[in-house]
Amino acid sequence: MQLQFTSDYGAHVTQQSKDENIIRIDLTSDQKIQVKQAIGKDAESIELNAQELEERIAPRLCL
Repeated sequence: MQLQFTSDYGAHVTQQSKDENIIRIDLTSDQKIQVKQAIGKDAESIELNAQELEERIAPRLCL
């Protein structure tokens, strides 16, 4: 099963399979420019597994 939606920022998000837990985020034109400026590389999309995505959305603070 493939799930797709468009984020509030215009990026297209696809989850290929529930078993794979790989999330692909297709970047908008503005996001592609930001990536190019930040790391000097071209990128069409970002792929993260569920754990990596969770760590970036809700990082844990160690006190």
